[in-house]
Amino acid sequence: MFDLRDKSYRDKLLFANANLRTITRVIVHPTFRSAGLAVAIVKRLCEHCLTRYVEAMAKMGRVHPFFERAGMMRVTPADPDRPVYFCFDRGEEPSPGTPGEGRVRVLPTEAIGSEIEKNVETEEASPRSSPTICVTTEPSPPPSPGVPGEGENLLTPCRSADELHRWIQRFAGVNVPRRSVCPHHQAPFDYLLQSYFEPAKDLVVWAPRGGGKTRLAALATLLDLLHKPGIAVTILGGSLLQSLRMWDHLIPDLDRIAENLLDGKTRSRRVRLTNASQADVVAQSQRAVRGLRVQKLRCDELELFDPKVLEAAKLTTRSMKLPNGSAVAGTMEALSTLHTPWGLMHDWVEQSAAAGRSVVKWCVLDVLETCPPERECASCPLWDDCLGLAKKADGFMSIDDAISLKRRASVESWEAEMLCNRPSVKGCVFPTFDPDQHVCENVSNALREGASELGAISLSPQSANLSPSVSLAIDFGFSNPFACLWIADDGSTIHVIDEYVQSGRTMEEHVGVIQSRPWGKVRTIACDPAGNSRNDQTAESNVSLLRRRGYVVRSKSSHIVDGLELIRRGLRSGSGDVSLFVHPQCKQLVKALRSYHYPTGFNSELPFKDGENDHLIDALRYYYVNRAVRTTMTSRSY
Repeated sequence: MFDLRDKSYRDKLLFANANLRTITRVIVHPTFRSAGLAVAIVKRLCEHCLTRYVEAMAKMGRVHPFFERAGMMRVTPADPDRPVYFCFDRGEEPSPGTPGEGRVRVLPTEAIGSEIEKNVETEEASPRSSPTICVTTEPSPPPSPGVPGEGENLLTPCRSADELHRWIQRFAGVNVPRRSVCPHHQAPFDYLLQSYFEPAKDLVVWAPRGGGKTRLAALATLLDLLHKPGIAVTILGGSLLQSLRMWDHLIPDLDRIAENLLDGKTRSRRVRLTNASQADVVAQSQRAVRGLRVQKLRCDELELFDPKVLEAAKLTTRSMKLPNGSAVAGTMEALSTLHTPWGLMHDWVEQSAAAGRSVVKWCVLDVLETCPPERECASCPLWDDCLGLAKKADGFMSIDDAISLKRRASVESWEAEMLCNRPSVKGCVFPTFDPDQHVCENVSNALREGASELGAISLSPQSANLSPSVSLAIDFGFSNPFACLWIADDGSTIHVIDEYVQSGRTMEEHVGVIQSRPWGKVRTIACDPAGNSRNDQTAESNVSLLRRRGYVVRSKSSHIVDGLELIRRGLRSGSGDVSLFVHPQCKQLVKALRSYHYPTGFNSELPFKDGENDHLIDALRYYYVNRAVRTTMTSRSY
């Protein structure tokens, strides 16, 4: 870089006028876009320009590299909101008689960014043409070979956790926390360990906002590209912007430490190395995902995914053999903050054990910087959450930043998105539902027929005759699921003890399944009023069929909101009493109570009919509505 800082403003202008021309706009008609014309235009301008230097400044340069493809050098400012600076150097000496002739000095690398920042600020603040800093740099020398196996060689695979941590510190300049401070949490470094060392397996990363998950996923991609020749990695974000955020971490790392390994020019969404490894960014669409065959698929912000695209993405990974004979497993990684109890991330976390996925979880406390001894805990706004844990933390997030975030956020958002305690219940139909309180195996002895003792016992069909106290709650369906709940009710406490959900069967088949359950003949059935409608084929309604089988059927009509309010009262009344409990074997009902929510994007008093959770809730609602029906009439005189 020419050092013109000691020159007068007039001399700087003379230098710029004699040696520099600026490309202010590159415009290609939409008809001719995607044909490489922008690169050809810029290249021709640089070749035929009479000055030694040609410059350009463009924010678009962050996402489209056509200036670089035309041969211009890129200098990215530290501030992501600033435009990127590009410069073409013909390689000739500056024009005679201009400042800088014979007095060329190359600034240190760390000074380049600040000089460009100053230049951009001057350009934005002054209506006049600002003096331009022309940049000429030599390619960065490759890192020294060092000692193989000791984290000193760029291309030598790491053999242990210590080597991997040293490699990341040396080449990426990132200190990844290696220990968590919260019980039952993992350290961010654990994600890199499980992702890097083979045979790897599918991963779910549950981390806070600003907790470094996107940066670490970019590091994992960098390690894969350098240490696993021939590997293919695809970055798939909840949105293209989210994917490009990971890309914006990866590409500068490659340009800085592995520029000589890049195979050709870096494209805006694809990069290939000379060892045949490659990485790309794809948009979230069926067309883009269904054609993929890669070894590593990294899904950033899973909560924002289209379920159909995610389902297609599950079939994209393939394993491969490395040249040294070792195998690379085809794996899928999902990274996100867990926002809501009905989102995709919640389902993936809940189903991880059954699917063989590993869950790596950390919160904001696990990535806090070390709290200095002079900071007083008693007056710290983080004390209620931290309890002194930050004194032994070794992360990257500023404590002052964490305090500012907590002051801005609601308690619910802070606990859900930063502490990762539980998903937010905002928008849930039953926000008071707590599995720790409402899901239990025990019920009152009063539910036993003829019981005289009080207390709590385990409810099972083998231990007692419960049929006089058990009722059914049914939501009819054929294409939609048929939902049935077995409910034990002693008059003050309701305990849902069993469930049955099935689609594609006739009512006769459902009755057979109901009678085969070990709870005996039930007392009454509460059901959907629509069950009184006659079947087109049999000319008999479902309610009539059940009555013909000897059941007492109640099907009172009601408003949806009234039934939901009765369920809420059972979960927790105004006085704090709880009268509704669910047996742990009713897993689908537990999920429905936790996930049933109102539609997002507009106000509505009616919950969202998702076709999965609403049927069981409807069945429970029918029971509560019909439970209040009087069987006798009482006359009074006034």
